[in-house]
Amino acid sequence: MRTLTFKRLAVYLLTFFILLIIGLTLTTFWKKCDTAFYKKVYMDESNAASKLSSNIAVVKIVKPNLDSKNESLSQFRKKIISFLNTVEHHDSKNEAPEAIIFDISFSNDTTQLKELKEAIERVKAKRINVYAVYNLKHYFEQDSIFETNDFGQARVLYDSVLVGGRLHSGFVADKKLIYYPSDIFLNTAFGDTLKVESIVKRVALNKGANTFAQEFKNLVTPLGPIEAMEEQTYTFIKPQDASKSFGSFDRPLDMHQKYILVGDLENDYQKDIETPRTYFLAWALNERIIEDKIVKQPIDNLWIIIGQTLFFSLLTVLVFALLFKYLKSFQTKPKLLGLISFLISLIFFAIYGLLIYVSGSVIPIGMTLMGMAIAAILAWRFAHKFLVTGIVEGSQKYDLFISYSHGNSEWVKENVYEPLKDFKKPNGEKLNIFFDLKSIGIGEAFTSKYMWGIVDSKLFVPIMSEEYYGKNHCKNEMDLAYKRHVEKLIGIMPIAYTFECVPEIYTHINVAVITVVPNFIENIKEALSK
Repeated sequence: MRTLTFKRLAVYLLTFFILLIIGLTLTTFWKKCDTAFYKKVYMDESNAASKLSSNIAVVKIVKPNLDSKNESLSQFRKKIISFLNTVEHHDSKNEAPEAIIFDISFSNDTTQLKELKEAIERVKAKRINVYAVYNLKHYFEQDSIFETNDFGQARVLYDSVLVGGRLHSGFVADKKLIYYPSDIFLNTAFGDTLKVESIVKRVALNKGANTFAQEFKNLVTPLGPIEAMEEQTYTFIKPQDASKSFGSFDRPLDMHQKYILVGDLENDYQKDIETPRTYFLAWALNERIIEDKIVKQPIDNLWIIIGQTLFFSLLTVLVFALLFKYLKSFQTKPKLLGLISFLISLIFFAIYGLLIYVSGSVIPIGMTLMGMAIAAILAWRFAHKFLVTGIVEGSQKYDLFISYSHGNSEWVKENVYEPLKDFKKPNGEKLNIFFDLKSIGIGEAFTSKYMWGIVDSKLFVPIMSEEYYGKNHCKNEMDLAYKRHVEKLIGIMPIAYTFECVPEIYTHINVAVITVVPNFIENIKEALSK
């Protein structure tokens, strides 16, 4: 019996892992579940505005839309140069910013390029870091060759002038969930790869932020109220007097120790969520420099997902096993045990998730919940099959189980059930009798009900007639009861119309033939009184 049980257990374990592997391949299902859950809990929206650092400032410089593209570019770069001159002027007033970050990429068009390079170098000479994003248009159009992306860009700036060189600002907007890769890898014509860091990552690392992992990671950035960022946005005004090299802002801006993010807020705009993309960069950088984070990062490590799935699936099975062993009254209710086991494990899973959440991350839940559900269902099926073997202890809920062929129901009711139904045990209680006319309701699963009834009974009384063992249900009842009798889990007191009615395989059992032992009811009462 133990060998059969272990073999069956091995089959269920194999089934679990097969279903789990299939589940791992169905990434669309559990990732949708993870994303939906993550969107609900990842961000502290109510405090986002208050957590926006005063060291973040956004400067708006709009590229003019003129008939001549060359003239538009010339005017735009002149504005940028004038802005850099203004930064240099502020430094002379001891208002040096922490860094200048251009959310603007520069092409190799020679228009004002030499003057732009010189303006950046002058600011850098003041020990102010100047960064600029690198255009990865070809990469996002599925061309990952570095030389293709690099062609046409201002290499003279990215190679040696701009701090960090080539840096990306590749934000992906999934409605209001904004995320970006810490690194993008481009293939080169020589067969190797070139890493393009996120501009947020490089600025944070240069500042000495030890919270930024060096390895690749997709990072979620908050998107707080646009009004909060607008309060820290300044419009740069180019000087009207051509003799002046620096301009001003629409309102006073103290640059001291600020991260100045410069972008074209009108033309570089995310229409579906009505937000300038430079604000994505500003919120992302803000998240790196503040201690009390606005968002919780998702755990996306596959090994952690697999590990927590296996752990909580195993916990579900262990809880089921403990309940099955110690709550004997529930042994014949494996569906209910499966549900309770799942819910108890879910509570522990929620506690685990809460602890991780407090530490600053959000656990993925889809795959783990799927594993727990599979474990609960398989535990239920295993227990159901286990009950059929008849070797579980049972709750002894019933004092007596009467098994008979329905062709003899009137005789059984009159001569067995009626004489016993009012009999009282030594403690004064009436007998709890499993008699299918009384114990199985309309619509209930008949086979499961009588099998569980036998498991939960102290004494089994089969009424053996000529047709008894020829009936499938009667045969199943007798065979199951005998298995339990061999294991000393139930008593058997058969009653037979004649000795010829006793199945050959059970002739070795002490049977009360009604013509030989007319007081068979008294014998049963005596057995029940012990």
